[in-house]
Amino acid sequence: MTAALPGPAPARSPQQMTAVLGVAVGAVGAAVLGSHAGEVSLPDVGATTAELNLTASHATQAGHAAVAPVAADATSASATVPELTKAAQRHAHDAKIEDAISLFESRIGTTRYEGYCERAVENAFGTQGHYGSAIQDWHSQDQHTDFRNAPRGAMVFYNTSSNGHVALSLGDGRVVSSSAHGRVGIVPIDHFQRPLGWAYAPY
Repeated sequence: MTAALPGPAPARSPQQMTAVLGVAVGAVGAAVLGSHAGEVSLPDVGATTAELNLTASHATQAGHAAVAPVAADATSASATVPELTKAAQRHAHDAKIEDAISLFESRIGTTRYEGYCERAVENAFGTQGHYGSAIQDWHSQDQHTDFRNAPRGAMVFYNTSSNGHVALSLGDGRVVSSSAHGRVGIVPIDHFQRPLGWAYAPY
């Protein structure tokens, strides 16, 4: 007579799984205490392991998804490097523009730059001596003729004389400039005659 194969063991609840683990831990503790009393009594490690494996198997069959290790994507970090680099460059560029505008605005009211508009703009960016005049600066840059749309921090050029004139755009239809009513000040972007256009500051 052929013996009937045993059916699958019933799924164990979390409380039952905790109890099994408790038995295993208790057995290990008993072994340690026994060794202090002169008796070494080790638990049946094979049986305990089999019980734990069986419990885990039934938990998976009962619809509980097994937890799989998360594999790190080796390319995920390197894929963002160009974007992070561009963001850092934009941040540095924006900070430089804001520093230049702040420095230029801190000189509002001074007359020391009358006749030296190119120097005034270069000094705002912490430099000087790159160009002998505003018109020379204009001819050296990538030119944009829509002067009314000059972005914040761009240089705005005017053909006011043989040397020209240059101011710094605030990005809102105004510029900070020397020769604004005889001193450094803020005026509308069309305050000066014969506008040429704008260019990004190369500094």
